[in-house]
Amino acid sequence: MSAGSTMALAGRIAASRYANQSSAALTVARQCLLDFLGVTLAGMREPLTRLLLQDIREAGGNAQASIPLQPAKVALDQAALVNGAAGHAHDYDDVHNGMTGHPTVPVAPVVLALAEYRHASGAELLNAFIAGVDTECILGRALGPSHYARGFHATGTLGSLGAAAAAARLYGLDTEATARALGIAATQAAGLKSQFGTMVKPLHAGHAAQTGLAAARLAHRGFTSRTDMIENSQGLAATQSTTFDADRFGAALAAPAYTPEICFKYHAACYMTHSAIEATRALMQRHQLAAGDVQAVEITVNEGHFGVCTIPAPVTGLEAKFSLRFTAAMAMAGEDTAGIDAYTDELVARPELVALRDRVDVIAWDTPHPETRVRMLVRGDWLEEQCNVGIPMTDLSAQWQRLATKFHALADPVVGRVRADAIEDWCHHLDARADLDPFFSLLRGHA
Repeated sequence: MSAGSTMALAGRIAASRYANQSSAALTVARQCLLDFLGVTLAGMREPLTRLLLQDIREAGGNAQASIPLQPAKVALDQAALVNGAAGHAHDYDDVHNGMTGHPTVPVAPVVLALAEYRHASGAELLNAFIAGVDTECILGRALGPSHYARGFHATGTLGSLGAAAAAARLYGLDTEATARALGIAATQAAGLKSQFGTMVKPLHAGHAAQTGLAAARLAHRGFTSRTDMIENSQGLAATQSTTFDADRFGAALAAPAYTPEICFKYHAACYMTHSAIEATRALMQRHQLAAGDVQAVEITVNEGHFGVCTIPAPVTGLEAKFSLRFTAAMAMAGEDTAGIDAYTDELVARPELVALRDRVDVIAWDTPHPETRVRMLVRGDWLEEQCNVGIPMTDLSAQWQRLATKFHALADPVVGRVRADAIEDWCHHLDARADLDPFFSLLRGHA
């Protein structure tokens, strides 16, 4: 481990400025917020969100920040919690290989809440967002694969520090205070993969946003913390990783913005199922197959998929999102894997899909491999396709169009096309807007 790692990371966060961000980083940051708002609007209808809203209404609080579709503002921490959980409710939000998790959903609720409360500009919001994503990915690269492999949900753990970094930027904290914010967040960083397939997984994202925001606020008030909580002998790296590498940390810290490397989801299931879905569909289309033509399927993935998305026989729609076997069956049968309403308890019980699911075996590569391989046995012959959806798009105009289609599919049924168009326009031009109050009124439903 490297002495001074926390302070070095804090220095990068404190030095972050909108003027220094690349055009690509800013463009993708705007796209992340559009995508986040789409999945959050859809997530507002979910039972877990209703439960959280009931809880905060009973608790009460100062009117500080907005929750979409809720006329009354709530306390900052409450907005961060609900928006983070709602944004991850469908597991349809973006991902980043650097952190092995979902980078936007712990950070966006924080920059939205604090920008509203502190009357920050759109440019300040975007800069803080990029600083938060950078922090998550720098730490993810430094901790190495053991963090996720040991059972930690990086969206909840590293997301807490990313949220703290973003909040620290909007509070204008210096390097030392930012390091304290990271320390306060690090001691609360939590999230276990064993909760995948339950309401607790999206709660991890909301908790991370809430934790990071509170950590930066306390640091802003002068709350003390160790300023070496990443590299300390009983700190984040030592307790949550066996593969922390100082050289890798240094290289990650020196790299430019990580936002352009974000990958977006176009299937409403665990991201680790997407390559298999794409490969399965490619085989079905190329060879003009019907589901009944497929005698057996073998999906080869990295060992890390096991314990994440290998629920063998899901019994709920939520569990289906974490089942390579069932999502492959959906792809073979031509079922909609992009629709958030597709994953139902009734779907997973359909006999023809269960029969297809039971023809699928999932095995691991002998050594780490970037591709997912799908092999199908059809009339005695094995057909094969490999796919890796973890490659970011470089055509950002095309990416915006694809994301806009996804956004409207999610938002239009909730707020109507006219209002959804207005939200998309705000995201397009966010960094040119100094006054964001009309934007937040639009989200609440008053514009």
